[in-house]
Amino acid sequence: MPSARPGLRFTGFISFAVRIGSLLTGLAFSIIVARRLSEEDFGAWAYVGRLVSYFAATASFVSFWAGRDAGRGRRPLKTALVGSGLMVVPLSLAYLAVVGFSAHAIGRESWVVMLGLMQLPVLHLLNTADGVSYGHRPTASAYALATFEVVKLLLALLMVHLLGLGLFGVFASISIAQMVQLSVLVYLQRDVMGNVNLGDFLRWLKGFAIPLLGFVNGLVYGLDVFLGGVIYGSALPLSYWQAALTIALVVSHYNNLVVGLYPALLSGGGSREVEKVFRFAMMLGTPLLFGALFLGKDLLLLLRQAYAEAALVLYVLAVSYWIGGLSTLFSSIVGGREEVDRKIDVSFQDYLKSKLFRYMMIALFLSVGYVSAFSVITVVARLGRWGPVETAYGWSFVHLGASVMGVIVGYLFSKGRVAFRIPWKSLAGYLGASALMVSAMYPLHVFIPPSSTAILQLVRVSTLLVVGVTTYLATVLTLDREGRVMVKLLITRLGS
Repeated sequence: MPSARPGLRFTGFISFAVRIGSLLTGLAFSIIVARRLSEEDFGAWAYVGRLVSYFAATASFVSFWAGRDAGRGRRPLKTALVGSGLMVVPLSLAYLAVVGFSAHAIGRESWVVMLGLMQLPVLHLLNTADGVSYGHRPTASAYALATFEVVKLLLALLMVHLLGLGLFGVFASISIAQMVQLSVLVYLQRDVMGNVNLGDFLRWLKGFAIPLLGFVNGLVYGLDVFLGGVIYGSALPLSYWQAALTIALVVSHYNNLVVGLYPALLSGGGSREVEKVFRFAMMLGTPLLFGALFLGKDLLLLLRQAYAEAALVLYVLAVSYWIGGLSTLFSSIVGGREEVDRKIDVSFQDYLKSKLFRYMMIALFLSVGYVSAFSVITVVARLGRWGPVETAYGWSFVHLGASVMGVIVGYLFSKGRVAFRIPWKSLAGYLGASALMVSAMYPLHVFIPPSSTAILQLVRVSTLLVVGVTTYLATVLTLDREGRVMVKLLITRLGS
């Protein structure tokens, strides 16, 4: 399938490029928010945002199977959106029920947590439409995300920076931008809109156990920040955790390079697709890790001078997210090769016997272990009177352990489904090129002094990035034949 392979890479590249581009807008947004909000408000934003994400994650109940149907040529989007919309009302009522407790847990007023209701309905519908695109057209999600990032930044400049609306301005900016993102995403998927089909909806409900596991898994995994704030009794460690997380998440974006693998496997792809995507992910994911480790403290200074203290937290999280990114590859194989939902007369018992159900069940057990260890560290931190930074540092090692375990489980479940070879020679080349990239940046890193002034620090970081990226790409294109082939394919596709 020669034409399918460039499309597979192109899909991953577009998703990756948009994510990397969103780093610029996301960083600018974080700078505005971090510098206009107090450390307590910044931590509260992270806390409420995570709480809202718990409720919005229930969109997977319909989007999980709808996305797989779309990947196999059906038109499920309207049915999925209607089902999602019906779920929003009870979810909003449930959110209201936990407002008082959630606000008291971090020592804030109820109105702070109530701000999350601005975001919940649109985020639920957005997650639904995004889940459908993941199964058949990930590029639609990428284009919609690009729109969101631009609109979010413009609104933050107006509402947070110029009008000084504080936390309200932050949530209003995000919510309005997500409405625009949802509109773009639905428009780009209008070819799979279809009609409301009760039969499809009932078939999805029969398999609720699998997306329910995914929902519960996300809910449990997300309890790290929630319980961290409750047990520690303050949102202050969360501010350092969120600052380090903002930068470390850059590394995780390389998993977008494999986003085209899932729909490719759903439509019949195999080992060749896996090998091509894996090599592509390593080619761009390796320098991201090296860059985050080398420039981490400088990037934290861009957010706020105080957050530079969280550099060690960032280093551990960067490694953790790079390792965890491999889980996306393995989970795509497990899900893409699952056949249980192809049957018209599929039963609830069929879903429970599937390998996908067992995989998600073990993933849930791992999340329970992660949150339990996270809570233990927080108790120790409170009893031992650890400072906020030390507490966040302890959390980061728990996160690293969870990432390692997740990759091991994903590998064990996927290795029997698609056989693929690891390109060790290419990996060694990418490691060498990344080391050379850091060596090229080091003289400028010493020569240009760091600054607590945002614009001066931005000049320092930008200069180092230009030198580093140029060095890495020149090295790879000179020494790696596969790298040249992939770049040529991308240029051809972008120009067509």
